[in-house]
Amino acid sequence: MLVAYGPDNQPVVAEDVPLEQLQHWSREHLLHCPNCRAAVHVRGGAEKRTQLHFAHQKGECAWSTEAESVRHAQGKRVLAHWLRTQFPDAAVTLEERLPEPNRIADVFMRHADGREWAIEFQCAPLDIEEWQHRHNAYRQANIIDTWIIGTNRREKQEAFIEAILSTAHEVMFLDPQVTPPRIWLRWPISRQLAQEWQNDRNSPPPNHAQPHYKPALDGWVGRTGYGATLIGSLNEVHLSKRAQLLHPTRIAMEERARLLQTMGAAALPDEKLLAAYLQHTLEEQALRQVLIPLLRAYLLDPDLLRRYNYGRGLPDVPVSRDDLARIEKAQQWLAGLSKRGFTTERIMEFRKEIPFVGPYAAFAGYVETLLALLQPVQRR
Repeated sequence: MLVAYGPDNQPVVAEDVPLEQLQHWSREHLLHCPNCRAAVHVRGGAEKRTQLHFAHQKGECAWSTEAESVRHAQGKRVLAHWLRTQFPDAAVTLEERLPEPNRIADVFMRHADGREWAIEFQCAPLDIEEWQHRHNAYRQANIIDTWIIGTNRREKQEAFIEAILSTAHEVMFLDPQVTPPRIWLRWPISRQLAQEWQNDRNSPPPNHAQPHYKPALDGWVGRTGYGATLIGSLNEVHLSKRAQLLHPTRIAMEERARLLQTMGAAALPDEKLLAAYLQHTLEEQALRQVLIPLLRAYLLDPDLLRRYNYGRGLPDVPVSRDDLARIEKAQQWLAGLSKRGFTTERIMEFRKEIPFVGPYAAFAGYVETLLALLQPVQRR
């Protein structure tokens, strides 16, 4: 255990007190188990190359029947520090014994407004029924329980991990033994978003794309459906007011998914929605000087290129002088962009970033056709 009661019956965290002081209290039998009140002794430390901790004489305490791994002990300390950094006004304690639900929380946090959260760092196998019992007990006690899983279980398909994912719609794996602590944040995504993300991974990023265009992500398909796994460090993740695990990349991806849904249901393309959707994949200059002007031109006359039909016009309807003038003006404008560095190849890369949903699919086709019409002009 990492916490014991000291001479004044106050909690003592092993890593927060000088080793000499702990050893003195240990010799004087002044350290006690927070659960059974029996004497405990200090163990481990740098010289022994083990986590500094407290221990009973073997078999003394019913609450401490299982040996604790170094990973689990280190993980609790790392998570406690992570919480204290985010919530400086909250009381964060290690190994808090709770009368209700009658168990010891790995890390417990009590907010100033009375909200209570329990963080469980699970490194050992856990039966699904036992997890469900613990989860229900926490909720009945009005305690929000967040389960962090040791990275040693990341490649395993276990029912309790799937239950966490199904209940919380997220699960995070933690390796506390590296610096900085490393995480794998997993959450479900829609099939459409999975397909779009896969297309992004298989294509090179546009020139001058934002640095965070392609985050460290893995995909997975399980019994619960499609999902994404974001790989990063623990300090990039924070808990929301509802104890949801948040990461900037996850937030951006979920916002992108909401935009995609809205765009797919729209009647006409909207430049604000398009700019919001592409803000993380295209530089602002490409949006402002290329795609937004193209969208405005398209919205003025969406049927122009169909009527033009590569100069052939429609059956029994030749190309009008006005349409011909508009096409020539567009060709001149695109040729001018090329002189400023926005070549046909670059603009085609931009076009690939336009989502092929709803009315935006027609706009993407408009851009592609217009670029094809530019080729004769560039060969002159």
